[in-house]
Amino acid sequence: MGTFRDTEQLYRVLDTLFRRLSDRRDVASALLAGRFILRFHYTDPDGQITIDMTGQELSWEVGESSLTPALELFQSADVAHDFWLGELNVPLAIASRKVISRGDITKALSLLPAIKPAFPVYRQVLSELGMEHTIPRGADETRSVVERWRRRLEGLGHDSVGRLRRLVHRQHGPLDFADDGLSARVPLVDRLDETPVRFRESNLPEEANELKTEMLRRMRLVRAFEEKLAELYATGQVPTEAIHLSIGQEATAVGACFALRPDDYMATTHRGHGHMLAKGAPLGGMMAEIMARSGGLCGGKGGSMHVTDATVGALGANGIVGASPLIAAGAAHAVQMRGGSQVSVAFFGDGATNQGMFHEALNMASLFRLPAVFVLEDNRYGEFTAVAKHTRAPSLEARAVSYGMPAVTCDGNDVWAVYETMGEAVERARRGDGPTLVVCETYRWHGHMEGDPCDYRPDGELEAAKARCPIQAWTAVLGKGEDDDVFEGDAQRAVEDSLAAALESPEPSEAHIADDVFAPDLRELWQPRITAGGSREMSCSEALREALREEMERDERVYLLGEDVTRGGYFAVTTGLVETLGTERIIDTPISEYAIVGSAVGAAMAGARPVAEILFSDFLTCCMDPIVNNAAKLRYMSGGQVQMPLVVRTPGGAGLGMAAQHSQSFEALLTGIPGLIVVAPGTPADAKGLLKSAIRSNNPVVFFENKMLYAATGKVPEGDHLAPLGVGRVVREGSDVTLVTVGAALMKAEAASVELAREGIDVEVVDPRTLVPLDFETIAKSVIKTGRLVTLEDAPLTHGFGGEVVSRVSENLFGALRAAPRRIAGADVPIPYASALEGRCLPDVPRIIEAVRGAVRA
Repeated sequence: MGTFRDTEQLYRVLDTLFRRLSDRRDVASALLAGRFILRFHYTDPDGQITIDMTGQELSWEVGESSLTPALELFQSADVAHDFWLGELNVPLAIASRKVISRGDITKALSLLPAIKPAFPVYRQVLSELGMEHTIPRGADETRSVVERWRRRLEGLGHDSVGRLRRLVHRQHGPLDFADDGLSARVPLVDRLDETPVRFRESNLPEEANELKTEMLRRMRLVRAFEEKLAELYATGQVPTEAIHLSIGQEATAVGACFALRPDDYMATTHRGHGHMLAKGAPLGGMMAEIMARSGGLCGGKGGSMHVTDATVGALGANGIVGASPLIAAGAAHAVQMRGGSQVSVAFFGDGATNQGMFHEALNMASLFRLPAVFVLEDNRYGEFTAVAKHTRAPSLEARAVSYGMPAVTCDGNDVWAVYETMGEAVERARRGDGPTLVVCETYRWHGHMEGDPCDYRPDGELEAAKARCPIQAWTAVLGKGEDDDVFEGDAQRAVEDSLAAALESPEPSEAHIADDVFAPDLRELWQPRITAGGSREMSCSEALREALREEMERDERVYLLGEDVTRGGYFAVTTGLVETLGTERIIDTPISEYAIVGSAVGAAMAGARPVAEILFSDFLTCCMDPIVNNAAKLRYMSGGQVQMPLVVRTPGGAGLGMAAQHSQSFEALLTGIPGLIVVAPGTPADAKGLLKSAIRSNNPVVFFENKMLYAATGKVPEGDHLAPLGVGRVVREGSDVTLVTVGAALMKAEAASVELAREGIDVEVVDPRTLVPLDFETIAKSVIKTGRLVTLEDAPLTHGFGGEVVSRVSENLFGALRAAPRRIAGADVPIPYASALEGRCLPDVPRIIEAVRGAVRA
């Protein structure tokens, strides 16, 4: 027999409950704010109640009703009983189909914080009606955790006790017993240096004839520099097997860059030496970088493919084909939002036009009318393949037509033609008329990289190209034959001097190997602090929305972009933000994950603080490159020249019957990528506090929001609530076993811990909150106290995050363990659609209880 004897008793309890609630103005007014009709259907015993929240007063009807509900919820009477007692985990109930909805479930979930005051009222009603026996009793809490910990310590060996003492007294950073200086830590400071990048002064003459002469000098410098690199490579003197030269393309680089201001942005490719020198990067720093010396522009961390100089507006040279258009578009977006007059330029080759990144970038730039210029260096080959073999488009210029973007083709070997064409495109962008595609037809004399035999080229093609040498052609135009000999000699001497200076520069010190992975952050973002003031009950969705609103109101550089975010997104998290912040800060994008995250990378480098929303975490696979190869690496490869204040928010996890492509738990997927911070909150309070800290961080944060957590409610501190990054939390004190959770699995861990306490098993629940960097110290303290470890996550078992925790504990605290660690995780299968199968794939409370019992009794 269930809680209720029959339908009559069920109705009497519910009718009495709602009479009490209607007298509570705080509860009634909060429910009336919902402005909809809700119907509950019950089984065992059967019945229904319809609640009308559309009028001035709360009203309800038990039994059949003629009202038309906006939402219907189906559950057993026992589930309803658990709900009104406050003991039902609503997200888990929805996931397990204990509660089934018909209509917009978000309407009901929005009322959860308001309904919590009804829980004690329900208990009073049960007592008044003689049903005290249906109210569960609390577990016996007579055992002292402190005493059990003390007894546990008495049984430990000397080494483990010593480690515990070192843990307790450790002051700085997460614990790492095997720290060898190779682990990157976020530098913490009390005050940030907000000094913007100081761009180099222009050294270009204004008079036309002098400018034309300077073009010849600069082309000579680029040619001499790269010819020396070819020589050094051939004699084995450069420390790399990957040198990509642009000999023959000097006119494109110089003509394009001479049309720019010193503060205009530029994103380039692995073939970027010419662009850097043309824009004004110092020759000495360039050479030292390629020779892997500490005096290099990037401190020896970027090398030939990634050499960059932020002081000339460079946003990195990039080894990823197609990345530069995304980055340039993002920088242009940042300029547009702050009302600046800079222009952002992307250099790329013909091969990049076959990349989805290229098309997504052009579409977004055209759609938003961004101040960008896309410079396509058509050098006839994409790596080793001729253009005619990798596209059937009638012309590369035609690529821009479908995006409503003007395109123009010029002779890339004529430096003045490039300069004039580029000047028109730059001015068009600067005055707000949007982007242009500039196609520069040129030819690279060397292969894709040094050592390439170029046997794919037809006979005579290279000789014909050399006959159109851009330097010789410009020398002839200027009539500078004798002067050019001087320019050539000056360039060669400058290059030789730079090489000699580079070789005198020391090699980078191994002591600095972990420098520049992360940018400095304020200490308050990474250390616990007490939040003064009260708290409010709210759902996780509301907590996230509040965090976004507060941070955008606090800092005008913060903006949100993603699919349908002005309408709330798929899970209604961003609902209402556009009304107060506007469409310039809450930005709907095309369904273009590469463009969303890739442009955010460029915007972050250009001074904005973007929050990119990816509709489902499954779709991170559609934008992995800008996350893994750019957001995580560009600061390090530049030797710390840039910052990456970027947050990628994404919902993950199963439980809603969305099957394998919309239900994956990817929290562990990115934890092995140095340079990323990975966050997975498990409560509404942490969701808000961690998101605010993530937005304020100067580093890229991937922020996982479990779909089932959106509906969870809890107390969220009021005021400027910041939860610390990199700091775990003991959610529940215990002394028998440590249970380490990931993200929303915390809800199941807490439910299981309550059940286990009733049978005398005292579980300590630890929520790391930030997976990278991991607060191993908090986990280690707990394991030393309990002597047992169990990990819990929804992701598949194989290579799951729990394996990392178990490995670290086993390596460092093996002597403190009383039993072998255990892991609870999802099944190693794609998430199935059928609810019975989906539920079996995920850890549930009974499985957690069984595993913890086994660990304690082992």
